[in-house]
Amino acid sequence: MFDTWFHACPFRCPRFLMTFTAIACLAVAAARVTAAPPAPPDAAAKDAPPAGLRILYSGDSWHRWMPGTMPRLAAAAGIKGQTTGWSGKPDEIKALLAGGTIDVMSWGRPGWADSQFNEKYGDDLVTDGLAGNPDFRFYLQMAWKVHDGLGGKKKIETVADYDDSDLDDVQKAIDASRKTVEPWADAINKKHGKPVFFLVPVGDAVTQLRRMIVAGKVPGVTKQSAVWSDAMPHAGPLAAELAASCNYAAIYRRSPEGLDVKEGVTAEQRAILQKLAWETVSKYPYAGVATDPLAGWKPTEDLPDDTVVTDYNEYIEALPKSERPGVANVKYFTDGTGRDAVLVLVYVEGKPWNHVLVYDKEHRRTSVTKHAAPPEPK
Repeated sequence: MFDTWFHACPFRCPRFLMTFTAIACLAVAAARVTAAPPAPPDAAAKDAPPAGLRILYSGDSWHRWMPGTMPRLAAAAGIKGQTTGWSGKPDEIKALLAGGTIDVMSWGRPGWADSQFNEKYGDDLVTDGLAGNPDFRFYLQMAWKVHDGLGGKKKIETVADYDDSDLDDVQKAIDASRKTVEPWADAINKKHGKPVFFLVPVGDAVTQLRRMIVAGKVPGVTKQSAVWSDAMPHAGPLAAELAASCNYAAIYRRSPEGLDVKEGVTAEQRAILQKLAWETVSKYPYAGVATDPLAGWKPTEDLPDDTVVTDYNEYIEALPKSERPGVANVKYFTDGTGRDAVLVLVYVEGKPWNHVLVYDKEHRRTSVTKHAAPPEPK
């Protein structure tokens, strides 16, 4: 049986139960965070902390610890007035949302892409949330999968069995589920005429962390299994801290980098996790904070140098057969210093993707950024 409780203490206060008749205390005024993209981490750090949000969590043991972790991040960021709570009871959740005492709801469990969520809750949570609070937002945590989502392909009996997991297969399992939930987000956001249903790419971040561990880039950690606490796998300190940082980045639309949280992992590891969380969340449009790789660049009608034209055409020709027919448009940009950028719009299975190719002053390609184009409600 899930309990319902709210946690407004800056660190680890004892959990306490509350009835919904006592939740009037949550009606403290809370300024809403705007939907504008966040400032870069170095600029955001200079800004005043945002007002605390009233956050309701739900799901299962994949997410159950989040209400106790988020206050530590908020305290480190200087955020005042945040409240976090938990409920696993649909009727109680509905009452809270209808009462207008919730700014954000976050739901997480390993079966985030199965029909259970859509059939049990679907758009009802968003509709109820918006009825009570016009600035309400909903976040679905796209977490890691039970047994890496590999089914019978790999037998998992102990936590050590994750040490030789093929991370390409792990990522493919997450990507397959992504194809289910992104259309949910598109449909719900279109219905309500604005972005309100967001996806947090926690599974992507944790998989990248495991790649970094394999590559020897995480101090004090040598095995993939170190991110888990059991064979299920439930989160160990590393995965939990990373998931919390992703959650903070998405909900507050700010980088968690530099937040001085004293618990969980070492300071060196925390810096890596916070950077990874921001890089993952800020580049995924469905999380709602995707930074524009062309921010500061100006569109131009002028063709770039022939070397650039030749290179981006070769890039298009080298796209997979499933993507090449979907190339729909090419746009040119300049930053005023002699650098060029080319945006190639590609439709894959009816969904738009932006491929941004950046070139230096010598017309050499220096980077490629590929991400889903931001959903635009119609």
